[in-house]
Amino acid sequence: MPDKLQRLDDETRFWEKLFSSASGDVFLSVFNAIQEGVEIVDHEGWVKYVNPAFSKITGLQASERVGFNIRKLVPGGPLDRVIETGCEVYGEKLSMKDAGIDIICNTAPIYVKGQFKGAIVVFQDVTELNRLNRQLQNSHHQIQALSSKLSNLTSTSFGFSDIVGKSEGLLSCVKLAKKVAPTESTILITGQSGTGKELFAHAIHRDSLRGSSSFIKVNCAAIPDNLLESEFFGYEKGAFTGAGSRKLGMFDLAHEGTIFLDEIGDMSLALQAKILRVLEDGQVFRIGGTEPVNVDVRVMVATNRNLKKLCDEGRFRQDLYYRINVINIDIPPLRERRDDVLVLADHFLHKLSRQVGREVTAFTEEAEAILLSYSWPGNVRELRNCIERAVLTAEGLILTGEDLHFLQPQEASGKVMGLPATSIQNVEKEMIVGYLDRFGWSVKGKQKTAAALNISLRTLYNKIKRYNLSAS
Repeated sequence: MPDKLQRLDDETRFWEKLFSSASGDVFLSVFNAIQEGVEIVDHEGWVKYVNPAFSKITGLQASERVGFNIRKLVPGGPLDRVIETGCEVYGEKLSMKDAGIDIICNTAPIYVKGQFKGAIVVFQDVTELNRLNRQLQNSHHQIQALSSKLSNLTSTSFGFSDIVGKSEGLLSCVKLAKKVAPTESTILITGQSGTGKELFAHAIHRDSLRGSSSFIKVNCAAIPDNLLESEFFGYEKGAFTGAGSRKLGMFDLAHEGTIFLDEIGDMSLALQAKILRVLEDGQVFRIGGTEPVNVDVRVMVATNRNLKKLCDEGRFRQDLYYRINVINIDIPPLRERRDDVLVLADHFLHKLSRQVGREVTAFTEEAEAILLSYSWPGNVRELRNCIERAVLTAEGLILTGEDLHFLQPQEASGKVMGLPATSIQNVEKEMIVGYLDRFGWSVKGKQKTAAALNISLRTLYNKIKRYNLSAS
């Protein structure tokens, strides 16, 4: 017992001497001046000292800390571990729940003449730093998400080389599109659903002077009316409940590029008026904004509806119709482009076979006849989907009529080359005769007919012989 009392007395004199001697004054002056928090404990964990920065950082006064045991205040903490092991602890991150802060601390033992006397911890408040780091990470994720979204929005996937077909109607559209592509004129692309309106828009943009800039597509039929305005023009922070920050609109994103307004015939009259103002003035007003924002965009629009009829019915603004109908590219439906059916079918066959890993390479004559007899109400899109279905389900390397069983003959257009179609064989005969009457029954005319039907000259001669065809 006397030895223990002696040790306690020695410890007491050590700490009294440290905080009252000249050397102790130097230590305290340094500790009191630095911006980092300092806490000193003895070898049993009793807190002997905290500096002013400790109180400033933690909000705890010296009286709330000095005289208390750290092993009870922060069990398992860095000071507790140093007392237990006598080893240093550096760069430890710690959350002081009682103070509501995050700190990073360095902790070291205090030895005097080889005897362990206690420990000291020096720490910094990194709460704000952690908050800024989290904010930076969130911003980084948002930027990545926006960049990914923008990349998808602005990618121009197709050019004129991707427009497949040889019919006069299609080639006329391509010729006009190539002619107006380098201009700044507004373009109206019309045609039934599935004819390739968006494909033309992509190709025109790629061939234009803005081809290296953004291409922004907006499907006017897919966005609710109450969201269309904010999607088009964006909004300012605080414009409405939930608008926590400024949002750029599609016209902002299309600046110096092209904006493609698909299905414009489904747009409300109120929004049509605002689109007209943008086209006339080159300025947008964000929701909640008071100043106009200048935008430099080329506008292309598309619809499968009759805009002139909608104007007559009061459902589409005439002034907007005249403003967008500068150049009209009207893509004919596939049923009016019979020359393109087999060309497109062959294109899709090879493309889709590669994609799905099949080696389906050709069509039988029966399959070709079925494709030619069908009316294609869904146009090129329907043809592509049918070829994909047939490629996936085909048993052999050549698509047969059985592989196209889902295309019923009664769904045919009713006429091919202007003549009635009563059967698959009659359709084929009528097409051959129609082309031969058109190009002539000479060898040269038969060569043109074979090319138009996308078959070999030998196959054409076989069909003429089979059907016992001759010039009328």
